Amino acid sequence: MSIERLEEKFENHSDNVGIGLTLELLRIEVPTKCKIRIKSFGNYLGTVAAWGVAYWTYFENGIQKNFAGARQIMDQIGYAAQRQPVTVIEVEGGSVVQFYGVNPTAAILSMGISIGYEIISRS
Repeated sequence: MSIERLEEKFENHSDNVGIGLTLELLRIEVPTKCKIRIKSFGNYLGTVAAWGVAYWTYFENGIQKNFAGARQIMDQIGYAAQRQPVTVIEVEGGSVVQFYGVNPTAAILSMGISIGYEIISRS
């Protein structure tokens, strides 16, 4: 089996997350004969006072995952435009990856994320 790098991609998404709600900010459907490597992450939160309260979660195929880069993500206050490297997350083909913004506060929050990843073919 040969492995060939197809391309590097970047996704940026933001939205207003309602009071006490969880909202999907990004969804990636991995092509069947490929895999992806998530390599960098940046975040955005419009209300400084919500840092440490609002947070992001990561799911693969509908199952919440704890991943090594989670702490790295939370430490990146306001760096959506400048993604930072995180411990690489590899996701197999046919999977669905979702990132959610979680707002446990009593105010609507503007939340965003930026993801850098590679799509790798499997032939």
